[in-house]
Amino acid sequence: MSQDEVQQKLHCRRCGRPRIVSRVSKPKADQVKLYMNCPVHTSEVVYKMSVSDYEETADLIREHVLLCKRCGQPVDIAGQRGGKRTTALSIQCPEHGSGSRTVNNSLLDPILAAVPARPASQAVAAQPANSSKFCASCGSPVPAPEARFCHNCGASLD
Repeated sequence: MSQDEVQQKLHCRRCGRPRIVSRVSKPKADQVKLYMNCPVHTSEVVYKMSVSDYEETADLIREHVLLCKRCGQPVDIAGQRGGKRTTALSIQCPEHGSGSRTVNNSLLDPILAAVPARPASQAVAAQPANSSKFCASCGSPVPAPEARFCHNCGASLD
C-alpha cells in the first residue's frame, strides 16, 4: 500500500480534515487496526492494514496519533503507562487539556520515535498551576485539589 493511499484513509471523506487515531491495535500477527475519528464527524472509523504497511507509513500515522480529538491541533505526550499488551499515552492539548491514546506495545516504537523527551522542568511547567496531584491510574494532572475522581479516566483519587 502506498503512502498516498494511507494518507487518503487518514482524512475524513466528508470534510477532508485529518482523522485522529485514538487507538492502534494488533489483533493478528500480520494485521494492524487503526481506530480513528474526525474532529467534526465523531463516528469511529476502523482501518485495517498489514504490519509491513504500518511500518512503512509510521511517520504519517504518528502525526495522526498526536492530534487533539476535539480541535485536530498537535498535542504533546505528557506521560505513558505501560501494560502487558498496550501502552496508554497521556496527551496534553494546549486548548482542551488532557486525553489519552492506546497503542499496542509492539507498535509503539514508531509512534514514540520522533517525540523528544521533555526535561522534568518543562513537564512540571506544562501542568495547570492549581494542580498538585496526578491520577495514579492514567497520570493525568488533577485540575482541582478537592477532586475525588480523575476527569480523564474516572478512577478514584482517594
